Amino acid sequence: MNRIDDPRAVFYLRHQTLIEEWAAVSKSAAELTHSFLCSCADEIAGLASELSLDAHVHKDLEADWPKVLVLPPGWLDSSEGELVPKIGIGLEWNRSGRLNFTTSPGCAYTGVWVNNNLDGGKEVSKQLRAAFAEAGLIKPHKLVTSAWWPAYRYEGATGEYWNDLAPYRAQIIDSVRFFWTVFEPRIRGVLAG
Repeated sequence: MNRIDDPRAVFYLRHQTLIEEWAAVSKSAAELTHSFLCSCADEIAGLASELSLDAHVHKDLEADWPKVLVLPPGWLDSSEGELVPKIGIGLEWNRSGRLNFTTSPGCAYTGVWVNNNLDGGKEVSKQLRAAFAEAGLIKPHKLVTSAWWPAYRYEGATGEYWNDLAPYRAQIIDSVRFFWTVFEPRIRGVLAG
């Protein structure tokens, strides 16, 4: 081989130093995103007291998958002397180098979370997904489902969000409010059944 003819490879090789320099900025951007999402915890806690007088707020901000969840006392499990959430409604993100403000799956998401690590968690998740689908709550709201998140959506920032993060923060808080208002009664029904 005496020549590289692939135009994309040639472009990369020609600009490799600059491309790698710019790529290194993504780690700083991911940390800024994480800091911003952590800063939403207090407002989610304020929302929790507005939604329910007995609501508990679970914050786990330094985990690989940080989350802020709102849950009534009945959604807590006493596991090994520690209160652990069984189900929650709130915000989560993957604290990786791919974390960002705008693009799924790297951006944060809100929705209904189930702790699949607890006994019966997978079964509760399955029941919730069925109940949500039967009630017609997933497709009309353009939501996604998974074993850990029976109903959720990605929360991507729009426009020149870096100039003012307040609208993005309001979007996240409004989304948590939406999930509580629409899904909390269904969750109580499944847990009571």
